[in-house]
Amino acid sequence: MRERSSTGIMIIVRVANRAGLAAIGLVSLRIAITMIGGLAFAQPHQPPAGAAPGRAAAPPPQVEPSAWQKPSGPYEVVMEEDASLPDHTIYRPANLAAFPKQDRLPIVTFSGPGCVPTGTAFRPFYTEVASHGFLIVANGPAEPKPGMGRGAQTKSSDHLASIDWAIAENGRKDSKYYQRIDTSKVASMGQSCGGLQVLEISKDPRFTTLVLWNSGVWNQPMGSSPAAGGRGGAPGNPPGAAAGSPMSVTKEVLKGLRVPIAYFVGKTDSANPNAADDFGRIENVPVFWGSLEIPGDAHGGTFREKNGGKFGVAAVAWLKWRLKGDQNAAKVFKGADCGLCKDPEWEVKKKKID
Repeated sequence: MRERSSTGIMIIVRVANRAGLAAIGLVSLRIAITMIGGLAFAQPHQPPAGAAPGRAAAPPPQVEPSAWQKPSGPYEVVMEEDASLPDHTIYRPANLAAFPKQDRLPIVTFSGPGCVPTGTAFRPFYTEVASHGFLIVANGPAEPKPGMGRGAQTKSSDHLASIDWAIAENGRKDSKYYQRIDTSKVASMGQSCGGLQVLEISKDPRFTTLVLWNSGVWNQPMGSSPAAGGRGGAPGNPPGAAAGSPMSVTKEVLKGLRVPIAYFVGKTDSANPNAADDFGRIENVPVFWGSLEIPGDAHGGTFREKNGGKFGVAAVAWLKWRLKGDQNAAKVFKGADCGLCKDPEWEVKKKKID
């Protein structure tokens, strides 16, 4: 298959589903790269957050193709960029003709890792989500642009730009997405700093649900040590947080939440106390908190593991439930014997979920 995006730069990931594997007995993977003026996309190198700008970007953690070439969903997946949505990376089912015959594509926006502008760092996770019939748009280009030094960050408004774009494409008659996107079902997700971006724009009326990964509003209660992660007092901001940045978001934002929200963190994650404190404060909407045993870098999550690891499983189930009304997926979270409740690697807390 060969497709050309409006940028003239195209990356296509052909993924054989399980039925196809049974038929042909092998994994079929084809990546086509169209070159413009001698420039082609390669696996990106994203700079770590907080590094000094202007320095050469360090290589990202390597992700083997086997981590994303065989997602568990029924759809083959395309990864691409579109000139009408600059600095974003799109993951979608390859055969759009399947929509809306079976269902339509809910919109999922994502910022991660942290607020670093890269659309491929969590490629196994993004591919897994898209393979289940979602349009997922990651903040950041597939390849860092010239002049994008260390310290570059995405913005909260990048999520809103993704939603605006998807709605416009769904209504444009000559668009490949015409009438194939479910614009009434929108999820916004973010990892670490990206989770605070999600909270910063949480009042947007188009959201159906929000998900924070390895994230939570900074804890610094008055009268106790920030390291204690306790409650009881006005929370502060992290030292040096600039006004207007996601890191300046305070606990006050939690009072204005209007849609179901989920937090997923690692048990030894530096953001775990923040997420747990957020959970304790949220009373007005359904909220789920899951803490997973993650060896090594717990704050990095499982996004780079095969199909996004256990975070990928949780994400697909939450989105199927909240955006597609799948009651089997709801069982992963609902009830005393919910799927995650029975998994010894997860610690679970919830309000207004059952």
